[in-house]
Amino acid sequence: MTTTAEFWDKISIKYAKKDVPSQDIYEEKLARTQKLFTKDSIVMEFGCGTGTTSLIHSPYVGEIIAYDYSPGMIDIANQKKNEKQIDNVTFEVKSVEDIPFQTESFDVIMAHSILHLTQDNEQILKKAYNALRPGGYFVSSSGCIKEMNLFIRGIIPVMTSIGKAPEITKFTSNELIELHKKTGFKIYDAWTYKKGELFLIVQK
Repeated sequence: MTTTAEFWDKISIKYAKKDVPSQDIYEEKLARTQKLFTKDSIVMEFGCGTGTTSLIHSPYVGEIIAYDYSPGMIDIANQKKNEKQIDNVTFEVKSVEDIPFQTESFDVIMAHSILHLTQDNEQILKKAYNALRPGGYFVSSSGCIKEMNLFIRGIIPVMTSIGKAPEITKFTSNELIELHKKTGFKIYDAWTYKKGELFLIVQK
């Protein structure tokens, strides 16, 4: 079964109400990312979900444009944005394949909990590299499925086959790091905060 925007639309309301697995870890990710920002930073996020991370970062940057291919997720993101009266974040419905990665346009690009859900990560990373200004940063959090326990690795294909989980791209943390290096990035920060979970900051 191919993962579709409809899958994420169906779970968008439930997803928006779900707490992060660890508030302490989430806040540490936010803090490490915010060290990269200036008040003039132009930031992109793809796979933004319901927009929480972009909205939290908004006071620390000049502008954020955030994409997700689920209209349901973007509807909720815009509701949050309007409630908080935030005017420097723009949410748009677009798959990663359709995002206009303009050359050297961004200071930071974020991709949280998304690279294990995309198919051609080498091509995506090349686009992100080209879209960053010299010295810019690419920030990601990824599930490294090959390093997770046998139960999780076994149950994911079953859940996917019955439409209860999206399709997953499997890699180890080392494989993902090496793919970033192959693209031309330098490793700035690699934090394995839990077995099979990698927070990564790389620099152009």
